[in-house]
Amino acid sequence: MTDQIEPRPVRRLSGRTALAAIALLGAGGAVGATMDRMAGPSIEVAPLSPVSIASLKTDEGLVTVRGKVGEVYGSSFVLVDGSGRTLVDMGPRGSSLIAAGAPVTIQGWNRNGVVRASFLVGANGKVTALGPMGRRPHGRHGPHGGAGGPDRDGPDGPGRDGPPPPAAAPVAPAPG
Repeated sequence: MTDQIEPRPVRRLSGRTALAAIALLGAGGAVGATMDRMAGPSIEVAPLSPVSIASLKTDEGLVTVRGKVGEVYGSSFVLVDGSGRTLVDMGPRGSSLIAAGAPVTIQGWNRNGVVRASFLVGANGKVTALGPMGRRPHGRHGPHGGAGGPDRDGPDGPGRDGPPPPAAAPVAPAPG
């Protein structure tokens, strides 16, 4: 007895159906990214109590300091309180936001004697975000940069191993 099994018919998607599916996936991704961006955290200062500048010598990490603006040097300035002075780096956006003698509160990262400001709170209570939130994701020079990184000379540079060796000189045929 030979029973024959009939194969199932193969269902194939038409080109239009596949294109519509790809378009729906792309639109869903765009809507999701937009909603994520809109629902992200609002700009507000974390509830850290201000510390004195004298205590910054021992505190590393996220700090809040309050004082008056001393000298201004481009996008950096000296913050002064009753206990001492410290340099505050506000990044490229901060140079026009402060004036000497103005009372300010700064929140940022204290490293190596410099406070890298993330937020500036003016005398009127207005909070200004000065840069990206949190620490840099890949250290100081990005994921591949830095003095020893593979991209230190750009995408077409020699990279880690230096420039390629010169081409070998062609060998002349023996006289003969």
